[in-house]
Amino acid sequence: MSDTYDALLFLSFGGPESRDDVIPFLENVLRGKNVPRERMLE
Repeated sequence: MSDTYDALLFLSFGGPESRDDVIPFLENVLRGKNVPRERMLE
């Protein structure tokens, strides 16, 4: 039996625009993942 697909789901988070956007970007991406802030700051 051959599997066929007729759809593709593509997701992207993009990326931070500047250095000041890095932490807010990571907070958004990691929301609900229980990653300590100290680890984000490494």
